[in-house]
Amino acid sequence: RIIAKMNLSMMQMLIDSMHNENHFYLVPIYARAIIPQLSQCRTSIQRNLKSYLLDKEYEREDFSRILPLLQQSYDCLGFTCEQVGAYSSDKVAECGDYTENHPMAGFVPKFDVQTISKVDLDMHAIRQMLKFPTGDDNIIPQMYYKHGRAAVINEDKYAYDVQSLQEMARSSIVEQWSPYYSDYVSYHGQEFYADTVIMNEFKRNAGTDTQQDALLLSWMQLGVVTEYLMGLLGSADQMCEGSTDEDPTKWWDAFAATYIGSLEGIDLGGSDQTIDGFMLWNVANRRAVSFDTQNSDYYADINNEMLELLFAGQAQLLRNDCNNFAKTVSRALHLMVIPLIQSVIWYAIKNEGLSASSNDDGLVIGEVAAKSVLPIVNKFDPNAARIIERNMVRSDDNFVPVVDGPQAVANAFYLVLDEIGWGCDYVGHADGVEACQLESATGPRNNGGSFKQGAVTILALLANTIFWGYSAWLS
Repeated sequence: RIIAKMNLSMMQMLIDSMHNENHFYLVPIYARAIIPQLSQCRTSIQRNLKSYLLDKEYEREDFSRILPLLQQSYDCLGFTCEQVGAYSSDKVAECGDYTENHPMAGFVPKFDVQTISKVDLDMHAIRQMLKFPTGDDNIIPQMYYKHGRAAVINEDKYAYDVQSLQEMARSSIVEQWSPYYSDYVSYHGQEFYADTVIMNEFKRNAGTDTQQDALLLSWMQLGVVTEYLMGLLGSADQMCEGSTDEDPTKWWDAFAATYIGSLEGIDLGGSDQTIDGFMLWNVANRRAVSFDTQNSDYYADINNEMLELLFAGQAQLLRNDCNNFAKTVSRALHLMVIPLIQSVIWYAIKNEGLSASSNDDGLVIGEVAAKSVLPIVNKFDPNAARIIERNMVRSDDNFVPVVDGPQAVANAFYLVLDEIGWGCDYVGHADGVEACQLESATGPRNNGGSFKQGAVTILALLANTIFWGYSAWLS
């Protein structure tokens, strides 16, 4: 709060120096005070402001371009439009503050969940701090992980509660209501596996080891957030069916806020720069570029589908249609798994040919992506899970990354994709690897039918079984 007050004064002085031609000479001074602070906010905005204010001499005609970028950063820096106020009463109008139903990437919540969405700012801050090792146990980024800073959920005059990433990782919401909670515990052999890995890694003083940074951030992004989202969905579903007085729409909106994050902005599709964002919305948009699964507005088909589900869920809750809402919850839950599957395939492509001792971050990120989705894969197709483990999870000194090739990894998801109700079309293709290769080889699926009832399943299962048995014989 103290830092926010200091930044507020610096922001007011920067606006004054940009508008008052007698103070133009002060622009670089105040810009050097503000621009570094914006490293905790949207990367694209910081880079644009740096280009306007630090990389060249300030030009008065840029004022109308710079001011909106500054105003978009107020909330991230911890102050409001009202606190900044209007400049000289009528020269620069006061901007509009966030409202209760502030849009997020085109979705309009019914409840005020803007602060919940800010957990991505903590991940962003942790990434920045990991660039500068802080001695024993990486204590500074560890504190951000354990205690949080940005996602204020209950603020009053004297104190405030903050949703931290560790609280998300160990949340009772996940334990009670996630439909896959027992599958994750069974597969990993313990509760709160992601948190255990993260805390152990914090305690490993690796200096400037970029693989450590990649492991920590990918477990937060792909592990902690994914399981927490499942808990939020399960909570919304149970509250709709139950007798509680609490509105399940709040939990539905919280799911949307956590899936999208605060760094995407308000525009439909989110930020047009994939350098912004940390949540699964951003993962889906980045993978969509690689897998050719963008829509005509250049964001992920998956996210477009998710927006439709989010609005549908709101409407179903409004009319208390819990039967159809349960179906929407299931579709949203399994849709958000698709970016994880794409990530596994993507890093299978990138990691092929690397040695197990390589320092490439992709080895770590690919393994985390695999472990984040393997409990679900194992539930539906244990043979497929073993193929993914063999190629993506470092098990011993004899491990060879992607030993069977990335197409084998993609094929392993084939039956699972049908089980979760989406099929392989949303996954797409990348670098010659086709998620739908087995479908092309065996023919189209039955309309709405289960693979287990037709020849497609028999052929695919047979292929998986023969492949795994042959690979095991060779090893």
